Amino acid sequence: MQQKPELELIAHGRQGDQAAIAELFSRHYSPCLRLARGILHSEDDALDAVQTAYLSALQHFPAFRGESSFRTWISRIVINCCVMQMRSPWRRAAWVRLDDQPGASGVDFLACHAPDPEKSAYSREIHSALAHAVSLLPSHLRDAFTLYSVLGLTVKEIAATLGLTPAATKTRVFRARAKVRGHLQPVWSHRRAA
Repeated sequence: MQQKPELELIAHGRQGDQAAIAELFSRHYSPCLRLARGILHSEDDALDAVQTAYLSALQHFPAFRGESSFRTWISRIVINCCVMQMRSPWRRAAWVRLDDQPGASGVDFLACHAPDPEKSAYSREIHSALAHAVSLLPSHLRDAFTLYSVLGLTVKEIAATLGLTPAATKTRVFRARAKVRGHLQPVWSHRRAA
């Protein structure tokens, strides 16, 4: 069975065709879930973030202007939902009943294998600096960077998604990575000096 082109699905979706919208969203579900897993490192949190993102995208679907591909648009929404979820205070605390843990005594279970507070703080600092550096990129470079570094798409896939030649895509990815590296340089320098 031949799949309908994405532009046709978008056009039908704007006219209220629910089946077209469902098909469009289902095509991008797996990459969105993979993106959320990469950011949140938790299957449950990733599922929640994608569900929230899809709900938001459905509500704002009529506002989709088509300036970027649908994949780029929905990926941005997923990333924003993941970031908002990471900022949520409920995410910081998790309750575990030690009695319910099979095969582990309380002492063994309480042994901490997490990084020490200094490494955790540094990791958060790097994550924050990276997010800030990416937010400073112009949108055409941010799109290429996000698709390459976060979604893990190939240059050929990014070129098809953004409607560019592979050479132009490589240039955008290279420039975006150079700018991000430049923005992160003060963070690295500070860490080496400490």
